[in-house]
Amino acid sequence: MLNITKNNLKLSNLKKIKAFQISLVLIFLLFLLFLLSAKNYTKTYTINDVEIKEEYNKKTKAYYFTFKYQDYTLDTLFNSSYKQTRKFIEDIKILQDDNDFCLVPQGKTFNFYPVCLKNNEPVFYSNVSQKIKDNLDSTLFPNNKLLTTYNDIEIYNNTYHYYIWNYNGFYYLNNEENTKIKIFEKELYTINLIGYTKNYLVIADFDSNYTFNNFYTIDLKNGKLKKYELDRDIYFDSYYPGFIKNKLYIVDNKEPAMYEFNAKNGKLEKISSKIYQNGKWHKKNIKNIIANKTMFENYSNFNYNLEDNNLYLNYNHKINTLVSNNVKSIVKVSNADIFYLKDDKLYHFNPTQGEELLLSYFEWNFNYNNMIYLEFPN
Repeated sequence: MLNITKNNLKLSNLKKIKAFQISLVLIFLLFLLFLLSAKNYTKTYTINDVEIKEEYNKKTKAYYFTFKYQDYTLDTLFNSSYKQTRKFIEDIKILQDDNDFCLVPQGKTFNFYPVCLKNNEPVFYSNVSQKIKDNLDSTLFPNNKLLTTYNDIEIYNNTYHYYIWNYNGFYYLNNEENTKIKIFEKELYTINLIGYTKNYLVIADFDSNYTFNNFYTIDLKNGKLKKYELDRDIYFDSYYPGFIKNKLYIVDNKEPAMYEFNAKNGKLEKISSKIYQNGKWHKKNIKNIIANKTMFENYSNFNYNLEDNNLYLNYNHKINTLVSNNVKSIVKVSNADIFYLKDDKLYHFNPTQGEELLLSYFEWNFNYNNMIYLEFPN
């Protein structure tokens, strides 16, 4: 009887010890999770007389850096997951030439690029004097070398899959082949019902008049064309407010009605009117949507705007920094990447890569609206 009692006590003590050990492990894991979890923070430090304010915003998942030197204030931003490290900038070079001025941050974690002023206005480094450019990393400046020409289109970069409207279809350009995708019998100099989804271009059937009941899709990765017959007619007096993944949304102004088209399988569905804004759906009256031509809105840390043919970028709606002059049209924006036209030339810009010439086509001097489409960068 005594041995049974002792054994029970031992077993009870072992259970208590095991429970205590498990509790310690759980406490440690919770503490570790707390340490590693994303936190908003602001840290200020000084390097070479430049005051640096380093901030992380867990909601927008971005690191924002502000630089103050004498009377100058400049900034930069990186989309990034949270990191335990602080003080990412290890050194800063200061370059100056008459009215041009650049700070060149250096660090191992982020791909820092020069932040500059020209005549006391924030500009990207591609706009400063040649003397300063000669002291910057040469990899910041693409060589813009002509690779080949196809149907009078000069190709300087074939990284992307380009779709150039040629009045009854597209020229399809990529790094493996350049070819033509014919869609319509008649020639069309102006088109409007062409829209993106994540992986497809969606084109209304312009061989029809007033209404259409077919959609064409082109796979952006390989140029494959498909035709889908719809179970109803949609007026050409319609517009695309936006897309979510591979679903394109259509507002028919005449009906009035709103549709959802799945570009992956060709399914069309009439839906209740709503608008997607910053990650959430909001019910809206269809007449109000039509009257205001309301578009989907998605939050981005990178905000591009075109003012008097000058292209600007600001982070979090703060400092406006000049990207490029003489820009006549924005072709596409995808997060930090923007594609735009200057005269008859298509350019790409990203803050960490600078401005790069992609294509040149004389036809764009006369006709360029809704004529250029391309695969989104990853």
